[in-house]
Amino acid sequence: MHAPWLSRRPAPPLDLFIDTLWTSQRAGPLPHGREWGLPNGCADLVVPLTQDHVHRYDGVADRCGRLLAEGVLQGLQQGPTLRDTAGALCVVGVHFRPGGLAAFFDAPADRFTDQTIALADLWPGFGPALRERLTGPRGLAAPETRLQALETALRARLRRTAAPSTLQDPLVQWAIGRLAGGEQRIGDVQRASGCSPARFIARYRAACGVAPKRHAELMRFHTLLSRAPRAGAWALAAADAGYADQAHLAREFRRFAGFSPTDYLRNATGFATHVACP
Repeated sequence: MHAPWLSRRPAPPLDLFIDTLWTSQRAGPLPHGREWGLPNGCADLVVPLTQDHVHRYDGVADRCGRLLAEGVLQGLQQGPTLRDTAGALCVVGVHFRPGGLAAFFDAPADRFTDQTIALADLWPGFGPALRERLTGPRGLAAPETRLQALETALRARLRRTAAPSTLQDPLVQWAIGRLAGGEQRIGDVQRASGCSPARFIARYRAACGVAPKRHAELMRFHTLLSRAPRAGAWALAAADAGYADQAHLAREFRRFAGFSPTDYLRNATGFATHVACP
């Protein structure tokens, strides 16, 4: 039987721009009909293999949702997104690195921020070609085959330059490395960059989708989720992730998730950024 989830890092040069290739498969509905996806500080790509669309909702009050043809590109999100989990599904996906969209799109990353865009509007035919290659009379291809096919298709989509590394802003990549751990102040990083504050923010936003302060907050939130306690020991988790105290954590949690840490634990799933919508 195929594993329901498999992920890996792509080979060079895609590893400069993509953190993870993944595939997920479920034979039927989940116990909850809808599921929140919490911000992770990066953009994502999702391509369905067992149907020709993905189903997204514009909020908990939206009972119909939108069918997005051929899959979705989801830019960096500053709040939760809501997806359908009421049926069987098999998908492949991409978790981009911060700044990684520049390898595939001419537009700056902030054009995609808080957007969920049908893949048919960006890369027509990309999703159907994968689906045709990976499904057939014998059923779905094995997870490893799915990931290899996705990697090959993405390599063909790379913007062509003399060197792949020139597709990224080196200053922003340097700044991300210093901000990711939360140990350096943004002002100190900006001054060390040699850029004016306005120029530093503009370059960072174009590469990552948001200003450096907001991106640092989102990276800290994602770190918190990856270490979230299962018994409610939030004070220790707050300190470990770099929050000033538990009250600071609670404010940031509600800002980015839309609900409290207690609600998060009550509705948690097997994935840190996936939360059941009751």
